[in-house]
Amino acid sequence: MKSEQMYLIERSRLISLLILFVTACSNTTAQKTPNQGIATLSASSNCQIVPHDFGKTKICGQPQRVVAIGTNALDLLLSLGIEPVGYAEDGRALIGSPQAGKPTVGVKYLGKRMKSHPVHIGTRQSPSLETILRLKPDLILGDFSDQSLYSNLSQMAPALFPYQDYESDSDRWQQELRQLGKIMQREHHAQQVIDEHHQRIAQAKVKLKPVSRNSKVLLLSMSGLDRISVFNDETFAGNLLRDIGFQLALPQHLPVTYGEINISLETLPQINADLIIVMASGDSSVEKVKTEWWQNPILRSLPPSQAGRVYFVDYQLWSRIAGPIAAEIMLDQIQELLL
Repeated sequence: MKSEQMYLIERSRLISLLILFVTACSNTTAQKTPNQGIATLSASSNCQIVPHDFGKTKICGQPQRVVAIGTNALDLLLSLGIEPVGYAEDGRALIGSPQAGKPTVGVKYLGKRMKSHPVHIGTRQSPSLETILRLKPDLILGDFSDQSLYSNLSQMAPALFPYQDYESDSDRWQQELRQLGKIMQREHHAQQVIDEHHQRIAQAKVKLKPVSRNSKVLLLSMSGLDRISVFNDETFAGNLLRDIGFQLALPQHLPVTYGEINISLETLPQINADLIIVMASGDSSVEKVKTEWWQNPILRSLPPSQAGRVYFVDYQLWSRIAGPIAAEIMLDQIQELLL
């Protein structure tokens, strides 16, 4: 991450003179503000002030040219019926060989919800500032907190990045969607998306009751045999499983960081679970993790493995996107896998 930040800083120096010509003043203040997260009207009824981790962002009027940095931002926009003019994908989920400044080649899971092809602006980890500048956005949405990236982008247009201090990811997207709905003057649409999500949860819970009743599910993130972590219900995927009736199996007396518990391979047999869902994370693929699992004697000997109740899914969908469209696709996938 440090190398990525240094790259962004050096890149921003090269285009700083251009930015000065495009923007006469910054759209944000520098002081840290409390975690309030909801836009409020300023002295001008046409403007909103949105507090966040890095200060306050002033947004006037309804943004028309939105840039999305990451899949979560894209999910929220698409759920409101808004397509961005530019999009930065996670570097581990790129389709084809897209070039900055050219139309996107494709987007995993969310591509079917898009009618247009937004300009590819690089990766989420290292977006092209020059390309973003040429798009002349009036709003930039990020999906992870990065001070140096935010500082560069906020000189081009009002920029909004999520809070790092949410208590959990379980309902974070709903808070962000309500905020975005207010900014984009689509508050009713945002609430409708949330209501439809709760309806799908209720329907899935009924259908899955024969499977979820008295069943403990172990939700794992795995990029290799030496990198395994357990997700609890503070995470996006863990909360979804809990909402549809499952109880999560968790190791005891181990530290938790943002809903994740790092464990060793040898710890897994100590966790009592009826079924296991494995998210292929990092640079791994579902097929690679699946192969590693069945080749390992410890993992093969686990009771869920012996019972044929281990399921492999993509971390990109189950954790990185973390929005209402991802939740809808996951609910369909869960029912397909388990019923």
